[in-house]
Amino acid sequence: MTRENIKRTAVRQFNELGFEGVKMSHIAKELGIRKQSLAYHFSSKKELLMEIYPEIVEEEISFINEFFDSRKHMPAKNQIYDFLKETQVRFHALPNVAFLQAMSFKAPAEVSDFISAQYLLYLHTLKERIALVFKESGMNCPPEKCTIGFITLFDGLNIQLVYENKQSFERSLELSFDIFWCGLIGLSDLI
Repeated sequence: MTRENIKRTAVRQFNELGFEGVKMSHIAKELGIRKQSLAYHFSSKKELLMEIYPEIVEEEISFINEFFDSRKHMPAKNQIYDFLKETQVRFHALPNVAFLQAMSFKAPAEVSDFISAQYLLYLHTLKERIALVFKESGMNCPPEKCTIGFITLFDGLNIQLVYENKQSFERSLELSFDIFWCGLIGLSDLI
């Protein structure tokens, strides 16, 4: 039994049942091992979560950097819209991404400070990359203002992913992105 198998199983169960709903005995049972064998690797689900979450944050930071590096040649509007679409695809296809976003909004009280600190690392990277997209776009709107608007849009769309459904996300993306982009263009004209 590898630690990676344990972590994959835990992420899937956390996504299905929430942190409070998962028991170490359930993880052990699904893996076909005794609870004592699981405890050899992780003494508690809190310890398990505190190992998993930073690893997922690092995975997603790498994804952000690779995503924007591969699209530098595209217009800013396409880069950020494609990133939002890819966020939805990854949320539904990759359990780690769903776990990252769900935990950022529904962190258990006992680890909320830890989760918040880790998620801020992810958000910091995203803000830096988005600011760079806007800086390199040549828009008259200050990159900092554009980035704040984008992150607000991003957070709202992530709430759609975590609490609603795929259709709700898609509708919200189409409507809110158009308003967001028109606002940026209008703000650029005012400056």
